Amino acid sequence: MDKELETVRELAKEYAEIVLSDVCLDRAERFRRLNSLEIVRPPVLVFEVPWREFENDVPELKTVCPPESRYRGEEYGLRQFLFRWKHFQGDYTEHPYKRVQVSVNNSGDGLKISENVINAESGSAIQSHIFHDVLKDEDDINKIKTPEISIDEEGTRRKMELAETIYRGILPVKRSGVNLPSFTSWDQIPRFHGVDNVLMDFYDRPGFAHALVERFTQNLEHIVNEYERLNIIDTDPYYIHCTPGCTYDLPPKDMDSEKITAADTWGRAAAQLFAVISPEMHVEFELNYINRILDRCGLVYYGCCEPLDGKIDILRRIKKLRRISITPWANVEKAAEQIGGGYVLSYKSNPAFVAGSSVDTAAVENETEKVLAACRKYNTPCEFVLKDISTVSKNPYNLSVWMETVNSVIDKYF
Repeated sequence: MDKELETVRELAKEYAEIVLSDVCLDRAERFRRLNSLEIVRPPVLVFEVPWREFENDVPELKTVCPPESRYRGEEYGLRQFLFRWKHFQGDYTEHPYKRVQVSVNNSGDGLKISENVINAESGSAIQSHIFHDVLKDEDDINKIKTPEISIDEEGTRRKMELAETIYRGILPVKRSGVNLPSFTSWDQIPRFHGVDNVLMDFYDRPGFAHALVERFTQNLEHIVNEYERLNIIDTDPYYIHCTPGCTYDLPPKDMDSEKITAADTWGRAAAQLFAVISPEMHVEFELNYINRILDRCGLVYYGCCEPLDGKIDILRRIKKLRRISITPWANVEKAAEQIGGGYVLSYKSNPAFVAGSSVDTAAVENETEKVLAACRKYNTPCEFVLKDISTVSKNPYNLSVWMETVNSVIDKYF
């Protein structure tokens, strides 16, 4: 056995010991209970870590395999997992087997982004964008193509072969499907049309705005149809965009022997630009379109970074809605009152509190206390997810402090 493979297999053994542990199995079970709207101890999770900002300074993250090695990607992922587990695992868990996701070819819609980009100076992958308009009129809409979707059989075979080489005798290796695409047309359209142009269109050219979102919705419907035809939808996701996806309601299916449809999995949608749009326009330009797809899904998670505390009533139009994202820019008391016990309140903790050279623990405590008090008052199941982390000032241990602080507040309630 060569040195590179031996190194990765040793890391894989550590990984396997963790994911097969009762701790991980119990956390997956708590996710299922939470998604059944039980009041359980809120899961605490960290995602979207700015690894590039500090990876060169942390010995535990230094890879042995050179960039050209076929094992490099797996080694890097395993080192990240083990570092997270040691320093800020929270309630993170993973499948008790090695998943190899089917590779999918997507020819795209023919659109190309035109933009100016400013990169972060800290080493983070975060960028600032100014988007130029390439969707000026109906003629440009007509140029949008319907993507061709197919399975990359050779790419999937190579991934399976690599996983079996690494994990043989360590973990079972299983082929898995892919998540449905995020149904976020109004997050995508500004990348081709510009944010200001989109907002002005709602008032000056509503017909054009309708035509734009109709075309994007048609493509999303087509992709879902193709995923169903190819039978490649994942029915055992542990996370839906950083939030727990394990559920009793949607039993996992075998993609090699059972027919799978969107009704067997989660759908996820958001329209972050609509933070400044009225509920009425939110229904007109977003929900009336996106519900054509969401109504086909088994369960739905809605929202991202936009404040939704003033729109819970209209979100009830989503028939299979189960969890709602509530951000630091929302009134959590108002949100919890409206949500009650009807949905999971997926609270997105403020990443600004870990952005400095040290953590503002008083601010973290206050934020966490406010959420827990509101959710207890209205009998609302909840969770805490730290994501969209632009920077930790090159100090990953800020995440450790944040995790410890949030859990110390939760300990007062559970």
